[in-house]
Amino acid sequence: MAMRLGAVLHGLAQLRAGSASTEDLATTVLMSDGLMNRLEGIRDAAVRQHAARGGSYGELASSMSVTRATAQSRRDTLLKKDPSEMERWATDGD
Repeated sequence: MAMRLGAVLHGLAQLRAGSASTEDLATTVLMSDGLMNRLEGIRDAAVRQHAARGGSYGELASSMSVTRATAQSRRDTLLKKDPSEMERWATDGD
């Protein structure tokens, strides 16, 4: 994950400098996509564990910067599904 983050930050620097080649841009897309998938898995695992430990919708809403109703809907939708591959990666390290 650290390698992906480093590559994305390097790509950001290239974008800002205007020096990114098409190969550089493709690498930035690839690495940022993989990083976003992992971050979503981490977030979803945290939401699932927050619910399991009795966390309130209000706390969740505050952390997500959304209304309580939106946090409730997002959490309830997540809990209806089995953990994703990236959620399992976040909790199990596989």
